[in-house]
Amino acid sequence: MSESLYEQALAALRSGDDHRARERSEELLRGAQGVGDAEGEVGGLCMLARVALREGDVARMTQLATEARERARGLGDPATERMPLHLQAAAARVAGDLGRARRLYEESIDLNRSLGNAFVAAELHNLAYVELHDGNLPQAKELFAQALE
Repeated sequence: MSESLYEQALAALRSGDDHRARERSEELLRGAQGVGDAEGEVGGLCMLARVALREGDVARMTQLATEARERARGLGDPATERMPLHLQAAAARVAGDLGRARRLYEESIDLNRSLGNAFVAAELHNLAYVELHDGNLPQAKELFAQALE
């Protein structure tokens, strides 16, 4: 069985081949748009947002994650918003907008809890780093402990 374009893009990203990751992600997005697959579009936009982060283009990452979340909201399935929301929060954190990152990570934690998703731990960890960088050491410590639980 052949790998999906999403799997190929993810494998390329993980191996550090940003060029191939971008190509496969763009192909995934075009294909999804061509057949009206909104969920596939969300996946393609999210993968392109990850590539933008790797390339240091936070503005593009923010734009792609926001577009992905808008498409995901249109599907009416909160689970589809999980990754775009995470990427929006990550973009805000990388951009240094700690207040926005905090709000988005808190929203992501709530969403993942409502879905019964183990990704809560990862988002608690990410929020802990926001608090750490914002100088809120006791809160960061508490969040790191919660993430470990």
